[in-house]
Amino acid sequence: MFDKRFVTLLGSDVLFAVLSLLLVLRPEQAAVIFPFYGLLFLWTHFRGESEIPVIFSFLVGFVGLVLAARAPVPADQGAFLIETAGLVSLNFALGLHRTDALREQRVRQAERYALEAGIRDDQRDLDYYRSYQASAGTQIRLRRDLTESAKSLGNTMNAGEVHSRLVGILSTRYPGARVQVLAGAPADPLVDAAAKRKGPVLVRDSSIDERFSGGAFRCGMAVPIKVNRQPAGYLTLEADKPSAFGPEDVKTVDLFATLASLSLENIQLYEQIHEQATHDPLTQLFSHKAFQQRLQEELLRSGRSQTPLSFILCDVDHFKHYNDRYGHQAGDHLLRTLAAILSSFARPVDFAARYGGEEFCLILPNFVRSEAVDLANRLRLRVESEPFVFQGHNTRATLSLGVSSFPQDATSPSQMIRVADERMYRAKSGGRNQVVG
Repeated sequence: MFDKRFVTLLGSDVLFAVLSLLLVLRPEQAAVIFPFYGLLFLWTHFRGESEIPVIFSFLVGFVGLVLAARAPVPADQGAFLIETAGLVSLNFALGLHRTDALREQRVRQAERYALEAGIRDDQRDLDYYRSYQASAGTQIRLRRDLTESAKSLGNTMNAGEVHSRLVGILSTRYPGARVQVLAGAPADPLVDAAAKRKGPVLVRDSSIDERFSGGAFRCGMAVPIKVNRQPAGYLTLEADKPSAFGPEDVKTVDLFATLASLSLENIQLYEQIHEQATHDPLTQLFSHKAFQQRLQEELLRSGRSQTPLSFILCDVDHFKHYNDRYGHQAGDHLLRTLAAILSSFARPVDFAARYGGEEFCLILPNFVRSEAVDLANRLRLRVESEPFVFQGHNTRATLSLGVSSFPQDATSPSQMIRVADERMYRAKSGGRNQVVG
């Protein structure tokens, strides 16, 4: 009917009231009655209270001081003060005892929890290995599914498609489960637990695990998908029934996640190799080889659709002199800046590339020659006005540009390049920093 704290407080109030009433009725025996206030502290200590003794410590101290102040004889005053100090010391000592007992209890409780957790983990692992060893049929089916999944995940070069196929495979294997691939580590309790553990996490029943209470699942697991040993996402499976997944399922899902990781690593490696093969490492523009292929494709497209195509070839004026004057680091900075400027003039359908050395080029689909010449002049003026700041010093550079167009000037890639190259050298011989088209 009444909780423990209420009974403790009621008993303390009654004891305090009785002792206080005795002090009022028998003031001549105050020195004998007053020490019995210690029963208050013994009572609260026995009841395991830590806050109530503090309140009554102040009250008893106040009563002791009042009694000392009203005592007619100095000896009685000293006796009351000594008794008050003794009662306060008793309360303090009992408080230290309670603190030590609580600390020791917490240590024992933590050791018990750790031991229980270790026992649970060991038991779970033991159950898993027993079931895994006993299920030969499951192993055969798993190997067949892994072989088929490896083929499915390995024949695509799109990371999103790998995720989609992985979800489809596991949805078929675990019907009724909600399967997701989550990128990064969003505010998801399963993903958060897997990120902290840096490995798979299984929750058999979220209702008895306070970390996941109130979640949208009853049983769930999260498995990291790692690319080059770094988390690249998390695979989560959730179910509405407790113990829908077991340790063997975590192992199985981890194997499928490993297959996906290998496919993603292959895609990443392919993209890196492709990037290195098609892009210039200094300027990050397309390389000469990629330019040659793209020019041929654009000429074929323009020939089929009977649309114009223009080509700009440009060269940095006096680049050797620039390198000799400012140094090769300044020359590299100049080339990177020119590449950025050239990219800013290119549309999404255009193709900017480093032709070689200090030469750059731009393929312009659906541009007639007059439009290409106008663009080349705007590019020339932009470069002429650029300060090219290197290590706090302003430097200058200019471009000589040649323009060729399909079908007026050329009908093949080699002709397009040759005509633009001839016109670029005419621009150089004519004084540089100009466009010939």
